[in-house]
Order: sequence, then structure tokens, then C-alpha cells
Amino acid sequence: MENQQQTSDVKKPWGAFNIVERGDKSFWNRIGTAFRNHDGSYNIYLDALPVGGKVQIREIKDDDRRKERGELAEKAEA
Repeated sequence: MENQQQTSDVKKPWGAFNIVERGDKSFWNRIGTAFRNHDGSYNIYLDALPVGGKVQIREIKDDDRRKERGELAEKAEA
């Protein structure tokens, strides 16, 4: 069962984020995607360079996938 869990985790993309602090607010900017390899390492594909050089890898939830295009893109399409 544990092996099945690892196999499904390998195929699932993760998000690469750069977190920018401005005053008392934090802005999470998605700058790429990461894929977990069978040996537990990650391949990270960046679409932008992070400010300050820090990248955080997070699991993408199903509701996050809908937001990938952004609100402006969704409104423009409507």
C-alpha cells in the first residue's frame, strides 16, 4: 500500500512558489512546477526567477489547479 502511495505522489505535480513579504502581507507567486522522482528527489521547472533566491515547493490541491490561470484570465474569458 505504501508503494502505491509513493507511485501516485511521483506523478502528481507540485507548485514552486516565491513568497514576497511587503509590509505585513505575504504574496505567494507561483513561479513553476516540480515533479517528485522515484528516489524522492525533485525536478523543478521554473517559469520565472525567484526574488531573493528562495523557492518553496508545495503540493497542489485540486482547488488550486482551478486558480492556476488566475482571476484576470478567467474574467477575460467570460
